[in-house]
Amino acid sequence: MPLFSPFHIFRICFSSVLLLVVSNSLLAQKLVPQEPTDSTQTTEMSGTKLFERPDSIPPHVIDTTLNLVELREAVKDTTQSDTIQAPKKKKGTVLEAEIKYHARDSIRFGVDDKKVYLFGDAQINYMDIELKAAYIEIDQETKEVYAEGIVDSTGKKIGTPEFKSGEQEFKANRMRYNFETEKGKIIDVVTQEGEGNLRGEKVKKHNEGHYFIEDGGYTTCDAEEPHYMIKAKKLKVIPNDKIVSGPAFLMFEGVYTPLVIPFGWFPNKQGRKSGIIFPEYGESPNLGFFFRNFGYYFNLGDKIDLAITGDIYTRGSYGVKAVSNYNKRYRFNGRVEFSHNSLRNSRPEFPDYSVQNNFFFRWKHTQDPKARPSTSFSSDVNVGTATNFQNGITTSTQDYLTNTFTSSISFAKRWIGKPFSLSANMNHSQNTQTRIVNVTLPQIAFNVQRIYPFKRKNVVGKQRWYEKIGVSYSMRMENRVTTTDSTFFTLGTLDKMRNGIIQTIPISTSFKAFKYFTVSPSVTYNERWFFQQVNRDWDNETQTALFDTTYGFFSNRDVNASLNMNTTLYGLVQFKKGWIRGIRHVFNPQVGFTYRPKLASDEVGYYGENAALITYSRDQLSIYGRPPTTNTGSLTYGFGNQLEMKVRSKKDTITGFKKIKILEALNVNGSYNFFADSLNLSDIRISGRTRIWERLGVNFNMNLSPYAQDTNGRTINKWLVNETGQLTRLTNATVALTLNLAGKSRNNSTNYESDKAMPEELAAINANKAAYIDFNIPWRLDISYNLTINNTNAATDRTKLVQTLNFAGDVSLTPKWKVGFSSGYDFVNNDLSYTSLSIYRDLHCWEFSMTWVPFGAQQMWSFDLKVKSSILQDLKLSRRKDYYDF
Repeated sequence: MPLFSPFHIFRICFSSVLLLVVSNSLLAQKLVPQEPTDSTQTTEMSGTKLFERPDSIPPHVIDTTLNLVELREAVKDTTQSDTIQAPKKKKGTVLEAEIKYHARDSIRFGVDDKKVYLFGDAQINYMDIELKAAYIEIDQETKEVYAEGIVDSTGKKIGTPEFKSGEQEFKANRMRYNFETEKGKIIDVVTQEGEGNLRGEKVKKHNEGHYFIEDGGYTTCDAEEPHYMIKAKKLKVIPNDKIVSGPAFLMFEGVYTPLVIPFGWFPNKQGRKSGIIFPEYGESPNLGFFFRNFGYYFNLGDKIDLAITGDIYTRGSYGVKAVSNYNKRYRFNGRVEFSHNSLRNSRPEFPDYSVQNNFFFRWKHTQDPKARPSTSFSSDVNVGTATNFQNGITTSTQDYLTNTFTSSISFAKRWIGKPFSLSANMNHSQNTQTRIVNVTLPQIAFNVQRIYPFKRKNVVGKQRWYEKIGVSYSMRMENRVTTTDSTFFTLGTLDKMRNGIIQTIPISTSFKAFKYFTVSPSVTYNERWFFQQVNRDWDNETQTALFDTTYGFFSNRDVNASLNMNTTLYGLVQFKKGWIRGIRHVFNPQVGFTYRPKLASDEVGYYGENAALITYSRDQLSIYGRPPTTNTGSLTYGFGNQLEMKVRSKKDTITGFKKIKILEALNVNGSYNFFADSLNLSDIRISGRTRIWERLGVNFNMNLSPYAQDTNGRTINKWLVNETGQLTRLTNATVALTLNLAGKSRNNSTNYESDKAMPEELAAINANKAAYIDFNIPWRLDISYNLTINNTNAATDRTKLVQTLNFAGDVSLTPKWKVGFSSGYDFVNNDLSYTSLSIYRDLHCWEFSMTWVPFGAQQMWSFDLKVKSSILQDLKLSRRKDYYDF
């Protein structure tokens, strides 16, 4: 049979005439077909007109799969484009843009009913609307489009319609949409709304962009069959605003629960929004019924927010807390937190009634390094009442186990291209046990980096020895105060302030001697200024000693010189056979001499109690010390050691060897004072560190005294070897062992990775891995052993010993279960230290966590069952019992 029979030629000509006739309406809709694929398959589909395909393709439908190119060429002379032209219709009937479409299998045109049928991976684009499905039907008269999926040979439904309008996306079994009225109807829909998704039997789209859902629900579970859902008969969705529902039930695994709400309101706006923070409720045996963390969140813009929450108890206790986060991109970020609580124990009519008022303030600020390369500002402030750290309302486990809290605020400025730098700091230290507070405000330092005044501008030949002489300058000024936390904000604190200024000028150089030795001489001049001086006297009339503080400008100064020499020696032993192929020893000996001349003298007089003769210094209030009252000069010595070996390694395919450190460091130091009248030799200090099997870290240090002691335990000027035959006596020592064990990561990565977090968030998580749950590590165990020996008084034959063992870790029982623990044992007191047990269960879209402290001052338990998503963070069940409830 010939390729083109007379019947085919007649059919082509007749089809061309029909296309010219219907081109008027095609132009009105601006229907622009894209290039079809080369596939010649056609797909026969059945159904009805509204939501089903016709049982068979009408006989008047033109098959364009085979000859669409020929048809285009036939009309090209009249249209001059791929868009078929037609006269304009009345206003309001013309679409605002072209409708572009294509399909993988075939495209068919219906001339009589003016419909277009798309088969196989069909897609339509109109303005910001995109529709994908296995089958799409376009009605040119009504400007409607219908789409649905198909069932493959295995009985699985594929190619279900996917509808996208702006940021709104739908997945459904069937859908119909009108381009002109912008209304649509969708059957069995799933659409993403913020962190959650909506599901419904029927959905209608309003031309204002609102969606009405019948027999639907809202959930944050992304499973094919959601584990839970807030089910409602009717819902209304206002994109990027809110979701409103009528009466709704909480459903688990398709089962309705008796938990019902009269209406639902779910925000689905992008970014942070202001709103109510719902409280945690419960009962405390000692404080009564309570509402905790109830308040309001204020969104003050993209750069700052504020959350104010409060706690209230039926027996009178209360607490308030304000937290604000701020962030300016490429500039700075920080967090400010202030909390106050009042704990009322018992009742006013009982004798054990007490009121405990606490406050705590935190401020952490970080400047982006790119903001101002020459200046920097940072803060880390932690200040509050000591009792605040022992109450269970605002205190974390880390706060409770920390005895000292510190704060710092710092500013630094350097001049680019110049050797100058300036820094200003504020420091604070607070001990929660002694309740002593130390504050330094301000602390200002100005420094000039080392300059070489004798260095030639144009260096010719070898550098001369005096060109290496360097001079630098530093100036520090401080104002210090030490007091208790209860009296800090009183006028008496001003009398306890101590302040001063010190200026230091060091001059130093270095040069080679005897080819292998480095010699470093230096001279340092110190000038001190201070504003308080002590005067003592005796009052004959009252027969009392007088102590007077004089305010004014005072100064003192001193100078010291030093000369140090060091070198490095290497030792190597190699083996031709065996697993060990070499041992390398690095030895760093050093020796030095320091001298500080006498530049001051003490005041002597009968100024003590009962006119006793005493010696005192007028400069004893100087915060930077005072010049020596005697000549001092010492010979210092020391040497460091490093020991490593080279062994065979099958893992190293390049060299076949690897290095193992036997001793990372072993240092010995001491000194001899030439001008002391006794006990000239100092203790011998030995310290070292190493790692065994790359997991066990070992750190140790000890002090050895060469002198004997008397019967009262005082060190006397007699050599121990002459008294007991021993060379030295151990005065104190510490040993610390740390063992870190962990299972192999399931993703072979040492850092946590996720596509749902910002780079800054991932960096914070990886920097504090212990504070987060990582199921990629099947198990982890950290063990530390600490031993401290204090033997300063050998005469009493009683050695102070502190010996503790601490361990912490977690185990992933399954890919969803993780158990964590932390505890320790004190071998001296024979008691367990702070012990806690935690359990975490990943429930896909939910999570369960439990913490238990079984004994001790912080005995408590708590458990939480809650939704992971922050949108429904108040959908939770929490129970806890704090230490004050036991």
